[in-house]
Amino acid sequence: MRKTIAIFGLMMAVASPVWADSNDARLTVTGQGIADVEPDMARISLGVTKEAPEAGAALDQVAGVAQDIFDRLAQQGIEPRDMQSSQVNLSPKYDYNRNPDGPPKLVGFTANTMVSVRVRDLTKLGQIMSAVTADGANQLSGLQFDLQDRGPAEDAARASAVKDAMARAKVLADAAGVKLGSVVSIHEGGGYAPAPVYGRMAMEAAQSDMPIAVGEVEIEASVTMVFELGEE
Repeated sequence: MRKTIAIFGLMMAVASPVWADSNDARLTVTGQGIADVEPDMARISLGVTKEAPEAGAALDQVAGVAQDIFDRLAQQGIEPRDMQSSQVNLSPKYDYNRNPDGPPKLVGFTANTMVSVRVRDLTKLGQIMSAVTADGANQLSGLQFDLQDRGPAEDAARASAVKDAMARAKVLADAAGVKLGSVVSIHEGGGYAPAPVYGRMAMEAAQSDMPIAVGEVEIEASVTMVFELGEE
């Protein structure tokens, strides 16, 4: 008679019965591993918004500030490969109060551009953010910490996930009174959990180097393992 063990683990553990062509029962368990690592890189997204009566003038103002930002970033040691214009927007600006009984009046244009920057020296992060503010950046839409090489941390998380899955399987097999056999298969899920991204905020009032708390980033991995089961 076949034995079936259904596993309903806590949180990230998920399991279900898996059957081979033989009469042997099998156990499927999902384990999770996390590696907490101090980041060595940050990604920031800076914005510039300008308004002008004419579309060309609005774009020219934004372009001028963006160039100043690129120049300042280069002075701070940021390489060209780590700077990128992520978007450019132009939209009309209407006044809905000048003619309540008619169509809104076009009063100008709003231009906006975003610049994505990778900072590989975190000791300069606050200094860089303050410097580009002085050059006209007036929006910060994202700050995210990361690793330049995630390989070692990902491997550590994988190893932790395998240990977690094996420990869960042993507990469940012992509780069910069956013998945990050899591993039939291992399937990797995995994923990366970045550090929190700080919300959109104005940077116009920054007057000195912004203090930055780096903290840690979490590298996550998950594996699903199938074990043979036997009689005790």
